[in-house]
Amino acid sequence: MSMTVFKPKVIIVDDNETFRRSLEFHLKITLNYEVIGIATDGEEFLALNNIHKADIILMDIEMPVLNGFVAAKKAIWSHKNLNIIAITNYQDKAYLKDLIETGFKGCVFKRNLFDDIELAIKNVLKNKLYFPEDIELNSL
Repeated sequence: MSMTVFKPKVIIVDDNETFRRSLEFHLKITLNYEVIGIATDGEEFLALNNIHKADIILMDIEMPVLNGFVAAKKAIWSHKNLNIIAITNYQDKAYLKDLIETGFKGCVFKRNLFDDIELAIKNVLKNKLYFPEDIELNSL
């Protein structure tokens, strides 16, 4: 009797190619997840036709063209139950209140990404929120 292992389907949205590639490699090879889409900015992400199929969307906040906040808001408006995790370099620009109000289910700082990403994804898939302990509470 073979058990099918659940492989979360992930979309990566980030403007840094090197980062995207290493994240994709980590998700596929180390964690055995399925990457079903990659976008370099918010506009490209919103143009994907499989957003609704993603179990998790990993989205950079600071991107050209359309940033993560606007892209997440628009995506959630069209697809209510998206699990979007913010990924950011900028601790001082990642405010818990703004992220939660936008609809992000979690946040991971890039410097801790490979340590925290699996836990973040597992929590969000269990309908729990995942935010770093040292995230700023106040808003812009």
